[in-house]
Amino acid sequence: NLHSKHRNQIGVFVSIVSTKIPFKGTSKEYIGDDNGPLHKAVKHSIAQCCVQLRKELTKKNALKDQAERKKALTKC
Repeated sequence: NLHSKHRNQIGVFVSIVSTKIPFKGTSKEYIGDDNGPLHKAVKHSIAQCCVQLRKELTKKNALKDQAERKKALTKC
């Protein structure tokens, strides 16, 4: 059940790499001070992944519950 007391936590790590920067090295990791739009885009993408994950977990739990009900009915 998605609303149970026992919830798993997920850690998300984001690495942004560009192949359009014309030099090599660790300085390629610098994305600039103006990362507002980038932050918003990453947050939106993670939110979309969470929606998809929730749909999958809901479907999985519904199938599990249905199988348990069917099993309980066949025991009688």
